[in-house]
Amino acid sequence: MRSLFVGVALAAAFLPAGVRAQTLSLTEAQALAQLTPDNPRVRAINAPIDVARADVLAAGRWPNPRVTYDRESVSGVTEHLAMVGQVLPITGRRPLEVSAASALVDAASGRASDQLRRLRADLRLAFADLVAAQQRERELTAIRDRLQDLATVLAKRESAGDAAGFDRLRAEREVLELDIDRAAAASERARAQATLGGFLTAPASSALTVVAATGARLVVPPVEELLAKAEQTRGEISALRHEADAASFAERAAAKRVIPEPEVVAGTKSSNVGDGDIGSVVTVHVPVPLFDRGRPEKAAARAKRTQAEAQLDALRTALRSQITGWRNVVIQRREVADRYRATAVPASADLERIAQVSYDAGERGILELLDAYRSAATARVRQGTLDLAVRQAELELEFISGWEIP
Repeated sequence: MRSLFVGVALAAAFLPAGVRAQTLSLTEAQALAQLTPDNPRVRAINAPIDVARADVLAAGRWPNPRVTYDRESVSGVTEHLAMVGQVLPITGRRPLEVSAASALVDAASGRASDQLRRLRADLRLAFADLVAAQQRERELTAIRDRLQDLATVLAKRESAGDAAGFDRLRAEREVLELDIDRAAAASERARAQATLGGFLTAPASSALTVVAATGARLVVPPVEELLAKAEQTRGEISALRHEADAASFAERAAAKRVIPEPEVVAGTKSSNVGDGDIGSVVTVHVPVPLFDRGRPEKAAARAKRTQAEAQLDALRTALRSQITGWRNVVIQRREVADRYRATAVPASADLERIAQVSYDAGERGILELLDAYRSAATARVRQGTLDLAVRQAELELEFISGWEIP
């Protein structure tokens, strides 16, 4: 899919200006395909994972050896000591700290997964917003053009003495009003284009358009099924579980701080007395855990585990409420949009047709005809707004529950 956008970029660079001005159309799948690992937003989401991996390396490193050189000289006797000391991490604390850091890497991965899903949902919301903006501008442009044609016909009929000047002036006034509405819709479309372009790797084009997919709607699953899906797919749930595990490992590691880690020192000693023989030196240093017994570390780890478990319980409670709420919103908005599509839109079209026939027959005035035109256009624009509201609710339910909606 990335090759598609590379080809478009190369074509834009080498084709004439008139050809470059052609509209670039994207489907939702093509827009989502631009959320690659090279996308700046995706890279920003994944960056904390690399930071957490660095903490694993830090937790697993061995302490550096210590080199000591001593020279002592008293009453003409000079002694030289060269020693190397190494702390031996034999308490088992280091593997536990590595496990804690590794669990935090999994937690960061879970949160990144949730943030990536949020990014995909936001892109799809921006896509749906642009679809609705395009439809709104298209409907207003169509009705403006029809009324412009009507005003032109009325002007010709007025010149021939078959129509009143009021009809022409009123039609031209309606064209002006609709043209203002169309200009406002065009600005909304430009805003939606800019919003969607912010998600794309390739530079956004002012001629960017989107193509809405068509297909049968999926039946909304029951609440319990959506909750089970959320337990499996929500990265925040996984992250809090791993944070609780990391705190448990950290608490166990802190408990081992009361066990001293010895430092073994070995080296040589030489003197200028006699033949200057060289001897060996072996020393063992053992810290006494008298003051530092790891109590702050254990308390902090215990508090972090309690915090993660409490946040997990709170999230699960909130998920049930959010899933139930958004599920009801999706069902209700679908019913409203479908009912409006089945009743109001066809009725407005019939009203427009009847008004046109009646006006041509002299049974209705220009005001009734213009009102019918305006009502039909308003119905089609409102239908697009209702469909956008349905899509927004579906995408929010998808993010919260993990239910995949095409």
